Amino acid sequence: MKTVKAYAPASSANVGPGFDVMGIAISGIGDMVEAWKTSGKKVRITEILGNAKIPKDPRENTAGVAAAEVLRRLDAEGGMEMRIFKGIPLASGMGGSAASAVAGAYAANLLYGGRLTKKELIEPCVMGEAKASGFHCDNVAPSLLGGITIVRSNDPIDVVSMGGMDMTMVVACPEFEMPTKKARSVLPENVPMKLFVRNMAMACSAVAAISRGDVRLLGRCMDDAIVEPVRGRLIPGYFDVKRAAMESGACGCAISGAGPSVLAVTDEQADAKKIGESMKEAFRKNGLGSTIHVSLIDGEGARAVQ
Repeated sequence: MKTVKAYAPASSANVGPGFDVMGIAISGIGDMVEAWKTSGKKVRITEILGNAKIPKDPRENTAGVAAAEVLRRLDAEGGMEMRIFKGIPLASGMGGSAASAVAGAYAANLLYGGRLTKKELIEPCVMGEAKASGFHCDNVAPSLLGGITIVRSNDPIDVVSMGGMDMTMVVACPEFEMPTKKARSVLPENVPMKLFVRNMAMACSAVAAISRGDVRLLGRCMDDAIVEPVRGRLIPGYFDVKRAAMESGACGCAISGAGPSVLAVTDEQADAKKIGESMKEAFRKNGLGSTIHVSLIDGEGARAVQ
């Protein structure tokens, strides 16, 4: 029986002020889907390895929804069964639901001839992601396309790929779940003009930093005056973790996506271990264990694997 395997990397959304707009693909951690053809037009999930909390019902699973939409768009002559390998912790702020959707969609496309481009796969992936955390592209785009991405528009979907840059990321993932719905529930409905202008300046400067490959400037731009102050209070020890990262040599530090993971960046790979250890210790002092991931930017995004 012919099978295909598709891998999609984790991602970190927002990168400080780029709320629902900016995302970075993270190397070394991701989700994988193994799939094979079946008769009929249905998608079936046979097994989920790595996280028992995720629904096996394909209508409720991000990978299942995305795969089914790809098959519909391809007018595929058959269906598919899939096995999902979860490498990204649940509700961690590292784009786990998006990566599953991307891997599911990419596997479905591979299985039936690979006729859709990555850009054409974005919308099916977002439709899958919507099952978990709403219709937005900030995690789907980097996981699918790789590198750093900017979502110009969600309706219609328009994503700008910025490529990568020579940067080391340190992600501290605490043993604490932060459902996206909870993280969104604390967002302010109204924003003072002064804070809006500050965040706009930071976001625009972040894009300039990425285009120039200037990690230190990007780090200075990871300063969010609107979302971080309210979400940070939901993560035990967040402000201590950020302070520890900066004092240990990080160029910048921010909540990864909706949290609770924390993203620090550096232009000195040799400093990454020290930064990670300091973040881990700060979480420990606040009663949380954590896992540290030291990664580069994943420049490829979704891909077939053996």
